[in-house]
Amino acid sequence: MAGGTWGRGAHGIVRPCRAPSRPCLPTLRRYLLDRMTILTERDAPTPDGINPARARRVVRALYTGPALTAADLSAPLLTLPDDAKGGSALPGAVPLAGIPATVARWAELGIAGVKAFAYGHDRDGRATGALAPGNRMVATIAAVKDIAPDTAVTTEVCGCSWTDHGQCVLRTDEGGIDLDATYQLMADMAVQHADAGADVVSPTAMLDGSIRVVRQALDAAGHRDVGVNPNLAIHTTLYGPFKTLMNTDPRAGHRRGLQLEPGRADRDTITQARRWITEGADSLTLQPVMTAVDVLVRLRDDQRVPIVAYSTSGEWAALQALGTSGMVEYLTMLKRAGADQVLTFAAEAAAQYLEAGRA
Repeated sequence: MAGGTWGRGAHGIVRPCRAPSRPCLPTLRRYLLDRMTILTERDAPTPDGINPARARRVVRALYTGPALTAADLSAPLLTLPDDAKGGSALPGAVPLAGIPATVARWAELGIAGVKAFAYGHDRDGRATGALAPGNRMVATIAAVKDIAPDTAVTTEVCGCSWTDHGQCVLRTDEGGIDLDATYQLMADMAVQHADAGADVVSPTAMLDGSIRVVRQALDAAGHRDVGVNPNLAIHTTLYGPFKTLMNTDPRAGHRRGLQLEPGRADRDTITQARRWITEGADSLTLQPVMTAVDVLVRLRDDQRVPIVAYSTSGEWAALQALGTSGMVEYLTMLKRAGADQVLTFAAEAAAQYLEAGRA
């Protein structure tokens, strides 16, 4: 039988193939798989009763640990004008004077970070208010770090809160994107936020090349240890409540050209993420995540950098309908799907629920 190949003969007996030139490895493989299946079905006993790995609480804790903790959560912090009337439907939307109490409460619960957004002021076509000394974003960063220095502060770096037209970018007189001016605005905002104490800056306008500009500006200003976390923003209606509250909806048109199309987000997100990493990003934010869990899974498989899953403002009403236990199950699923951190308006409610369970 030397030099021959193997095949399956009568009665299931493995014999050398008659024609050595015809490989029979697939036949042999099928035979071995069949035998393995037969042996498994015949010899393996069917267990009855309770699985010991699940039965006792102490054993479950030993093997699994907590599926979700407050430290896995970050909360959006939306700084409103001091004269804002009435309460907001979104948790974490407070005037500057309300930040200390809000952030102290979150820190006590163990929430690890905040992402700061500021209702812009002195808006004009060039977003000059975004760089005004001591502006609302700068004051927000200082207020958070003063009350909770160990809370990680990420800031939004975008023109939408500061332009009078509500767009993320600056425009030329002809109406096109003033790319160089927008790059400069994003770089200057990032440095200003880092100077004020931000730990991470999050460029929001999805302009290729912008992450490289921001990273270079931070390095040149001595902020090499400040992170850059760009958005992977998929077009959706789930940004609506935030845009209405913060007055960032464009006066004309939409941002679709600066966002990923939902119909091909599974592919385009991976492509964009690789570009951001090449430009100098060290973490990524995917938003919205409720309608893009499949994208989160693919992104996790492709990237090893930290990923933030952003459960955006439009998801808050749905999460309320689930109740706090349902919220925690949902947020746990996002962590299981690959998120290193979940940014959510449900952070405080979920953290309170988790704390009660731990107690």
